[in-house]
Amino acid sequence: MTLRVDGKKVPAREGESVAVALYASGRTVFGRSVKYHRPRGPSCFSGKCDGCLMRVDGIGNVMTCQVPAREGLVVETQNVVGSAKNDLLAATDWFFPNGMNHHEMFTAWKPLNQVMQKIARRIAGIGELPSEAVAAMKSIEESCDVLVVGAGPAGLIAARECARAGLSTTVVGDAAVAGGHLAYHCDEGARARGRSLADAALASGVRFLLAHTAVGVYDGLVLVDGANGVHEIRPRRLVLATGSHEGALAIEGADLPSVMGVRAMSILLHAGVVAGESVVVVGDEPLAASLAAALTEAGVRVQRMAANEIEAIHGRARAKSVSFRRGDKSASIDCDAVALAAPLSAAYELPSQAGAKVLWQKNRFVVDASRDDGAAGSAFVRVVGECTGLEDFADIEGQASRAAARIREELTT
Repeated sequence: MTLRVDGKKVPAREGESVAVALYASGRTVFGRSVKYHRPRGPSCFSGKCDGCLMRVDGIGNVMTCQVPAREGLVVETQNVVGSAKNDLLAATDWFFPNGMNHHEMFTAWKPLNQVMQKIARRIAGIGELPSEAVAAMKSIEESCDVLVVGAGPAGLIAARECARAGLSTTVVGDAAVAGGHLAYHCDEGARARGRSLADAALASGVRFLLAHTAVGVYDGLVLVDGANGVHEIRPRRLVLATGSHEGALAIEGADLPSVMGVRAMSILLHAGVVAGESVVVVGDEPLAASLAAALTEAGVRVQRMAANEIEAIHGRARAKSVSFRRGDKSASIDCDAVALAAPLSAAYELPSQAGAKVLWQKNRFVVDASRDDGAAGSAFVRVVGECTGLEDFADIEGQASRAAARIREELTT
C-alpha cells in the first residue's frame, strides 16, 4: 500500500504501523523538539515517547507508531518551517546554544513583548488544531468481573486463571498483538512463550481489547480508548499489569534520532526493518545480547559496549559515532544507530491513579505490591508483573497466579 507523507508517496506493508513504514523508507527524523527544534525520532515504537508525533489525516499530535498503515493515509510533519530534515526554526538552537529564557525576553516595552509572545507561540508548540471538528462518539458502557490492563505475561496469566474459574474477564492491551515484550523478542523461545500464554488465555474464554489504551481509573470505572470509540468499563476487580517503560541513560546525544531502546529496536527487527547498517548495542542485559545476535544474523555490523563505557553519541539527523572510554583510553567508533539497554522503570501512571503507592528503588520506579497477591491500595486493585519490580518469569507467574486465586476466592464465595 502507499502512504502520502509530506506530499510524497511512501510504501508500507499491511499490518505495520506508520512509524515502522517511515523508518523502513529511510526516514529517521519525524519531527522537531518543542522549543529548540532539535531533530527527533521514535525511541520506543510502543506509544511511550513523543518522538513519532505527526499530523495524520488532518489531526495533529498522533503517535504514528500506534496507527496501522492503510492505503492513502495522509501524514504530515508538524511545527516546522520547511521540512523535518531542514527546519528553518532550528536557527533557535544555533542562536541560543546555552539555553533561552523566553519569559524574560523583550519585557521592558510592552508592545515589543506582545510581538515576541506571538513569535514564541509560533516557534514553540506541537502542531495545530484538527482540520475539521471530530464528530462526537457515544461511549460504550459495559461491565465485567475482572478487567486486566496489560497483555504481557503477568496480565495473560492472571486473566487465564480468572477466566478458568468462570469469571467474565477482559484484557486491554495497547499493542495489536498479545504477549507484551515477548511478542517482539529476538529469541524464538521467548516469542513462543508469549504466543502460548495468549492462546491459553483465549482458550479459557478471555475477551481481548487489543490496540486499546486504558487512559484513566475513576472511582471504580476504567476509561479505555480505541479506534471504535471509548469504553467505560466497570469491573468488580481490576488487575494492573502495566509493565515498564524503557529508561534513559544520562549521556550526551541519547535523544538523537536512530537512538532507541533495545526493545524498540527489537520491535523494528520483528517487522523486518534493521535500524541501521552499523549498530552499537549498549548494555549487558540478556535482551541486549539477543538483539545483537539477531542483528548480526540479519547482516548488520554490530559493536557491543557496556553502559558505563559510553561517553557520548554524536550526530544530528541520526547517530554518526559513539565515543567511549575503556580503562584509561578513550576512543570513538562510527555507527548509524544505537540501541540502549537502560534500566526499566515501572509504567506506574494507572496504578498511581488507582491508589497504589509508587516507590523509588535501585535507580528506578516500582509500584509497591508488598502483599504476595499483588494487593495495592485496596481489595479492588491488584498490581502484578514488571511494574512491581519483578524480572524473573517464575516470580511473575507466581505473583499473577496468587492474585488471580485471591480474586477467585473473593468473587466466587
